Amino acid sequence: MKQKTFRPRDMLNKEVAGICGVARLTDKARVAHAGEIGRYKYGADSKQDMVILSFLGISAEAFQEAAVQIDNDVRLGAWVLDNCGRSDKDISTFNRKLRTWWKNKIPADSFSKRRRELGQQEENRMRYWLYPWFWR
Repeated sequence: MKQKTFRPRDMLNKEVAGICGVARLTDKARVAHAGEIGRYKYGADSKQDMVILSFLGISAEAFQEAAVQIDNDVRLGAWVLDNCGRSDKDISTFNRKLRTWWKNKIPADSFSKRRRELGQQEENRMRYWLYPWFWR
């Protein structure tokens, strides 16, 4: 039986504290503590994590300890909001900037673009195959 590999939540997920990236950070912190993080990086080894942690003003070690001790995302979110000292406006601005950065980093349309290219190639093949028969 093949073992399931770890995959954290999406960077834009706001399930924990209403802040983009905190849910992903939570998953990574819990799995890193268990020693099963695999190819992912946590804390100082991850630029994404450091951006989120510096915004929160919480160290990677303190966050990991809280994530492991508080196994409920709602209560962890409350802990994050109590310890970060950020306003709703700060959080909204951060979410907007992170969303923009993430969408620019990951080209969402690359799959669609390739699919359109392959579709156009197939259409051209059909056109050239039918062309001699169609005009006779």
